[in-house]
Amino acid sequence: MFKILIKKIKKLWKIKFLFYLPKKKNILLYDEANSHILKEIIKKDFNIIKIREIEIYFWIFIKQIIFFDFSYTTYCKNYIKHISPKVVISINDGKVRFFELKKFFKKIPFVIIQNGARDLSDFERFKFFKSRKFKCDLFFVLNKYYIKPYRKIIDSNYHILGAYKNNIVKVNKSVKDNFLLISNYDPHTINKARIVAHNKLLKLLNFYFSSSNKKLHILLRRKNSTQKEEMQFFRFFFGSNCVFQKTLNPFWKKSYRILDKYENIISMESTMGYEAISRKKKLAFFPPHLGHKYWFGWPKPFQKKYNFFVSKNFSYTEIKRVLDNVSNCSQSNWKKKYYNSIKDLQPISTDNMVFRKILSNLLKN
Repeated sequence: MFKILIKKIKKLWKIKFLFYLPKKKNILLYDEANSHILKEIIKKDFNIIKIREIEIYFWIFIKQIIFFDFSYTTYCKNYIKHISPKVVISINDGKVRFFELKKFFKKIPFVIIQNGARDLSDFERFKFFKSRKFKCDLFFVLNKYYIKPYRKIIDSNYHILGAYKNNIVKVNKSVKDNFLLISNYDPHTINKARIVAHNKLLKLLNFYFSSSNKKLHILLRRKNSTQKEEMQFFRFFFGSNCVFQKTLNPFWKKSYRILDKYENIISMESTMGYEAISRKKKLAFFPPHLGHKYWFGWPKPFQKKYNFFVSKNFSYTEIKRVLDNVSNCSQSNWKKKYYNSIKDLQPISTDNMVFRKILSNLLKN
């Protein structure tokens, strides 16, 4: 009980109170993450409800103090009432509060953009959605296969968008035939099975590349102070037999530009691994676990053709088979035999035109 109290006090201490009222704008973004990318997409300014570094407008919050209601959901509801936006957007499909707020604003369109690739385990974590009968007005998904599992938990009008960040970065031609590993480094994960699988893969990759006198290029995931820790982590497995590709601000754009330089991509479960498909890369895919929950392309049914570039188990023989297949496959052969069968996993909406047109119509109403 005491620890919980201390945690709440620390959380309250971090809240920033603003003693003026927000300017009223037509668009409201729920969750500040990736707000700079949304601004680049829609070329418009908007209000933001922050859920990470919380800011509270005191003169909106004061009503709650009177009634001893300190719920952040109540605050969000009062904030929306105050600014009366024409549309509310979120790029975070896993936050319950967004859908709870929709219940109070039936006339305001609530719009969700899928933020990343999902697997069956993610939807098992979303089970609590089913009993609550959540709704939103528009849901933009990565591909058509996600519509069925999402529709089971969220009632909405679905549209296929692809990856919103990937959609706004122009594709450049590859200049290197090396392999680029998309880092999955996550020092905060508590999933032991994924840690074991990830570390085993790295050991096998090190043996493969050191045996062939080649260096593995690694696209680092972190851009902040943990980047040094990430580099140390990979040096533990590869020593000096790796080349780091760092992402600095604006890191998300540079990640795609680095990706574009390479013909061959190694991915374990990252969204960028799937985005590499639309950027015409040859992909070597290693599922974080083997089994029905984690197959390549989920929720699209797995096809035998995928076995060419997807591992069946974590053995050196299997790792070598997949990497040799991808390395020895010409770009033209990849496009003919494999790209055409997986391109629907990562469609492109150039400049997010699908989303922008619909948003424009909503703002006219």
